[in-house]
Amino acid sequence: MASYYQFLSLCCLYCLCFTLPAHSSPKPTNNIHASVNYSQTIQPLTINTHIDNNYPIQLQLRFNVIDCYDDIGLVTGWYQYDKYKVRIPLLGIYNYQFITLYRFDAVQHQRLLTQLKDHPSQLTTLENNSSFIEKFEFINRWQQPNGVWLPFSSKWTNGTKTLSVNPFNMDSITDQAQNHYDLVITSPHHATVTIDVLTQLGLASEYRITNGNIACPELSLTVANIVKKTKGWNIKIDYDVGLRRCAGSHSGYYDLQLDDHFTVINKQSVLLHQCSMTE
Repeated sequence: MASYYQFLSLCCLYCLCFTLPAHSSPKPTNNIHASVNYSQTIQPLTINTHIDNNYPIQLQLRFNVIDCYDDIGLVTGWYQYDKYKVRIPLLGIYNYQFITLYRFDAVQHQRLLTQLKDHPSQLTTLENNSSFIEKFEFINRWQQPNGVWLPFSSKWTNGTKTLSVNPFNMDSITDQAQNHYDLVITSPHHATVTIDVLTQLGLASEYRITNGNIACPELSLTVANIVKKTKGWNIKIDYDVGLRRCAGSHSGYYDLQLDDHFTVINKQSVLLHQCSMTE
């Protein structure tokens, strides 16, 4: 009899093994990682103009960001005559109102470039440098206190001869440097997702281009937490905006609602602190 019951027990165990549904582990929610990565790109600006209205030239210039509270920034690049296509290295200083470019011999050019990149506070030493081989000066149109606009002016000189340079549009020179804040989401179950935060939050017009902005806006974005919802995810991003003056500085957070594919489907912002003039 005992062997009969042992036989039944084995049969029942056999049936259970093949009829019970397999247990599926819950999808992990703590292995999603998100961070806001900041980067900056500087696009070179190409300028086509003429010296003395007779010699066509092309310049390609890279305008480094002007540090907050500084009046000028470093500009590097080259120019070439259309006829010869030989690139001549240049370096100089600029702000939204003027550009001054110098050509030095190769040794001095490299020495100054290294010095000024490491010590931007020394840029003003270029203003009185007379050891150049060639020099360009461009002054943007500007409005006098009486409301009268003075036209664009420019010149080229080699120290002994001075020629005019045809005008070109200088209004976009500080727009070449752009800020990027990317929300990067990684998971072993999905391909890496990158979201342009400035565009998603409607902040691109304020913080994409800040070079030359006298308010000196500084934006900080940090992922605070990630919460799994029944459908999708919620990501909280803390933000802090610092300005040159206290008034206008503020902080808070953004709540982003994402679907299961990490596409933003809703967002809201919460202001926690607003700096006032009394602080």
